[in-house]
Amino acid sequence: MNTATQQTVNDTHRENVTTFLKHLTVDITDRSVASDGNRAATAYFEARVSKNGWSTQAQWFDAIDWIGDIALLTSDDGTIFEVFPSPYAPGIEVSGPLMAASTTEDLLHSDAAGMLLLLYGDIAREPLMPKRFPFFAIEEHQRIVAGLENSGASAIITAAAADSIIAGGAYPAPMIEDGDFNVPSVFMTEKEGERLLPYVGQRLTLVSESRRIAGKAANIIARINAGAIHRIVITAHIDAKKNVQGALDNGTGVATLLLLSHMLKDYRGDFCIELVALNGEDHYAVPGQVAYMNSNHDTFDTIALNINIDGVGYFEGDTAYSFFNLPENINELAVAELLGAPEACAGIEWPQGDHSMFVQSGCPAIAVTSDWLLENMATQTITHTTKDTVDLVDPDKVVACALALERFIDRLS
Repeated sequence: MNTATQQTVNDTHRENVTTFLKHLTVDITDRSVASDGNRAATAYFEARVSKNGWSTQAQWFDAIDWIGDIALLTSDDGTIFEVFPSPYAPGIEVSGPLMAASTTEDLLHSDAAGMLLLLYGDIAREPLMPKRFPFFAIEEHQRIVAGLENSGASAIITAAAADSIIAGGAYPAPMIEDGDFNVPSVFMTEKEGERLLPYVGQRLTLVSESRRIAGKAANIIARINAGAIHRIVITAHIDAKKNVQGALDNGTGVATLLLLSHMLKDYRGDFCIELVALNGEDHYAVPGQVAYMNSNHDTFDTIALNINIDGVGYFEGDTAYSFFNLPENINELAVAELLGAPEACAGIEWPQGDHSMFVQSGCPAIAVTSDWLLENMATQTITHTTKDTVDLVDPDKVVACALALERFIDRLS
């Protein structure tokens, strides 16, 4: 292919990336799991890959959506405190005295029956893992959850520390994001918590209009060369946090899959290629990931490689490729074709992504993201926020990533 023709092809890819992202992040305003927008996004993905000749499967599952725009906390003297409904929390309207706990031991030795319970300081230093998270548990978090459930509190207020350990950027962030936790809760900033502390023992009123909505969502699994014994599974989560565009997290990953559905449409190599739009990475219960795991529990040994794409295309820096347990032949080829591509680098190993379930199941994996996001994961304030828009995406980086993956997959055969 001569230079002029290659430039025309790349221009077309760039235009496609722009089109995909506009539809996923602007035309569709909410990709949170089980929302109408989420189902529109998966239908769009399925239609686009089907048009390129891939067979598709919609893997449906039950999930919870939620609405939670309004919460209000007031004292009897008329003071108003700024609070936000915790995602997936039940709604409530209740009055009662305020109690506070700053450590797990304080909580476990508290009787908060009928009270509003404020968590601040050390106990609110990081968000709690959901009580039934399927892949791992943190013992200290389980103790806190049990303490809260046994406390008798009417509702919980959490004051997130400004330096909370949060990979995701939003502040204030909810300490509790768990549809299996049934005590109503709201959250506030650390500064607002300091304003609230002098009201311990006084009567306050909390109103939260949070509401859970039972619904359906689906993973979309697209296959080509389905008769091959072994699979290369390329994943990107299609969902996003509630009411954010989610351009980098993870519109660009989905756009990369859509580019690959065109680039690999004539693939007839040694592997079945699966493109999987997973649905639930940003949902407390990761229901799509659980559905995919359950359907593959006895076939993970047929997966030769997982490639997970999450957060590619940030305008600053390189594309980072992180390798997990690659066999020597795949590692050598990945170094040559992926790390040898323009604006590419080796990334650190990171667990916060869908590749982790493949690694835990013994599969080799490659995780692909933007190096800037990877290096600033604990401190960046983009993902999971309204800042995560298409303005931060360089479409050329998305195209370059897809082209590198196409070459790598072709050479694997």
